[in-house]
Amino acid sequence: MLPMFQSFDDDSSHKDVAPRVKALRARLAKMKLDGLIIPREDEFQGEYVPAANERLKWISGFGGSAGTAIVLARKAALFVDGRYILQAPKQTDTKLFLIVDMMQTAPSQWLTNMAKKGMEVGLDPRLHSESAVKFYRDRLAAKGARLVLIDDNPLDAEWHDRPELPDTPVVIQPTRLAGRTSEQKRKALAADLKKAGHDMLLVAQPENIAWLLNIRAQDVPHTPFALSFGLLHKNGSFDWFIRKSRVDATVRAHIGGGLRLHRQGDMLAKLKGLKGKTVAYDPSNTPAWFGEQMIDANLVRVTDPCALPKAAKHKAEIKASIAAHEMDGAALCTFLAWFDKHAAKGALTEICAAKQAEACRAASGKLLDLSFDTISGTGPHGAIVHYRVTEKTNRRIKAGDLYLIDSGGQYQQGTTDVTRTVLVEGGKPPAGAIDAFTRVLRGHIALAMAHFPAGTNGMQLDTLARAPLWEVGLDFDHGTGHGVGSYLSVHEGPQRISKGGTVALQEGMIVSNEPGYYKANAFGIRIENLQYVTALKKTNGPRPMMGFEPLTLAPIDRRLIDKSQMSATDVNWLNAYHARVQKTLLPKVDKATQSWLKKNCKPL
Repeated sequence: MLPMFQSFDDDSSHKDVAPRVKALRARLAKMKLDGLIIPREDEFQGEYVPAANERLKWISGFGGSAGTAIVLARKAALFVDGRYILQAPKQTDTKLFLIVDMMQTAPSQWLTNMAKKGMEVGLDPRLHSESAVKFYRDRLAAKGARLVLIDDNPLDAEWHDRPELPDTPVVIQPTRLAGRTSEQKRKALAADLKKAGHDMLLVAQPENIAWLLNIRAQDVPHTPFALSFGLLHKNGSFDWFIRKSRVDATVRAHIGGGLRLHRQGDMLAKLKGLKGKTVAYDPSNTPAWFGEQMIDANLVRVTDPCALPKAAKHKAEIKASIAAHEMDGAALCTFLAWFDKHAAKGALTEICAAKQAEACRAASGKLLDLSFDTISGTGPHGAIVHYRVTEKTNRRIKAGDLYLIDSGGQYQQGTTDVTRTVLVEGGKPPAGAIDAFTRVLRGHIALAMAHFPAGTNGMQLDTLARAPLWEVGLDFDHGTGHGVGSYLSVHEGPQRISKGGTVALQEGMIVSNEPGYYKANAFGIRIENLQYVTALKKTNGPRPMMGFEPLTLAPIDRRLIDKSQMSATDVNWLNAYHARVQKTLLPKVDKATQSWLKKNCKPL
């Protein structure tokens, strides 16, 4: 029986939201608070949270991966970014919550506009970074209002059927895939701590613990984390706050010397006992609560020292990721061949397609999880950037539709993420779709072919992917590319290719290349490959240059391309890419998929 990683239950809860908001307001009144700030993040500051920490969804009905709600005595607002501006109103009671594009109006700005002198607004410091708390506090103070850090979250007190927190076994990530042992990683970071005069580093993000200790678990959906905290000392030893029974002798031996296990409940006492110690931590991703507890320590704010070595993958991690993408590419092509055969008949739905894509990946026997809930959208649903199909929204796939599938898998060798937009045979594509698709493809190719010197950041490259759309007054409201982990998070920093990507790209970093275009109520287009940064062996000048090497292997729909809009360079890149896809995957797929591959990888 195939594992089912994705649920398609309707995740909206309009009927439950009104009484929950009413109860929360009553409790806030008893606490003499005028409002509460409710983030999507939990105390581990990750994109994915366990069901027990889905506070934003519980109070608003909104099930997206990013957002913030502010509930005041008489008004409430839900803040989302451009990915969710169409989704949020479908899941939220808009009579209770004003839906606000946070790129236009930040939560702190809206709150400041609403604030009156003497107002007191609550915030749980376990759920917000120190940087966020300072921002809210300063903005409110300017209006004569006050931010109140609360010990007991009033929302949790009203959540009577709250699920239990997960507690899954910790497993090893083999050194042959990680490239370096945990002891090697810890000693390298510890040497930097000692050199900087720091006694220890607070490691507050589970993905950093997973990377540092070469371990994984299944505490949250789609990301193999063990939800825990740790302290790395300048001698390389590590205090890990996690239930001891989760970490067996094999895992402890794999992690190596200098490991000490503690209960999570002992964290508070440990922090309060750091008198006189110099503790480094990153205020941008560490809950403010930690700083509040280390009152006798010498606190040093730093940029997370785990971030760059985790992002710049070891050669062993790149090798493993290539293997993961070959497996994933074979599965995806098997699905796309199946889709082309069946979609035109009119019997498929978005859920049917998503389940089949998952089944194709699971058939390898190597799939450990999806890397995120599959985005399976046809026609107008494709225009919802992070659309999540449910039984309620499930749409039949029709001839002439553009069908967009954004999906990925978690394999021990690596994390995949790929989007393809395809035309459903039997009908004409929507007006403007071919022109838009070709422009998105041109932008994708321009970024894929980019050569750039050391020190170049994602913001400088972002324009390449958008320029063909800008030519005709079009754009897309999401980043062009995000970092990806090595059997870790599908969205990993600090690098990104976007209008705000300021971190320089380094050799070994994996990033997505995913320009798109979305015509509301009509269709959506996105073409996404993962690629990694590599040093170029040959350049046209004296300065060393870097470029990208593609990881993702799957054809790009030739039926949606206007060749007259493509340059000779564009066509050559696409033909070379398709030749590589065919050569690599033909031996890995069945005969039916081989025929489909040959047809769809023909030179343009």
